[in-house]
Amino acid sequence: MKKIILSLSILFGFSAQSQITIDNTAPYNTAPYLIDNILLGGGIVATNHSFIGDANQIGFFNGTNSNLGIDSGIVLSSGNVFDLVGPNADGSTSTSLFLAGDPTLDAIIFPDPTNDAAVLEFDFTPTSDTISFKYVFGSEEYLEWVNSFNDAFGFFLSGPNP
Repeated sequence: MKKIILSLSILFGFSAQSQITIDNTAPYNTAPYLIDNILLGGGIVATNHSFIGDANQIGFFNGTNSNLGIDSGIVLSSGNVFDLVGPNADGSTSTSLFLAGDPTLDAIIFPDPTNDAAVLEFDFTPTSDTISFKYVFGSEEYLEWVNSFNDAFGFFLSGPNP
């Protein structure tokens, strides 16, 4: 009987480790820390760190025990980053912050406007000729709002010979 109970508890233990964890307490809610210590690797110098949005729209995530495909990184959300954790058991999980959208994305998805933009910006100088970023874009509200609203994401690079 002890072997069966141990086997069942092991099965349940593995199934519970499938979510990301979010932290947006200091320093995991500041653009300079997140950019310099989480996003960028060696060989890159960043300046002019900036975040535009609500403090609850930015943070650090640990996705090691998830199916996200990225072990850890920066999370940005048009709502509260803690709405991302799940499980998605409610069809209307959302946090409206009543903030402005982003004019660059507005121009791309015109005539629809954007709302509650979370914008992370910085300048950087690489020491090699190649840069790469991993990202995941998702929408908690996709099924509820398809054909009513469009979600948008932008990753913009500019500068000499980008």
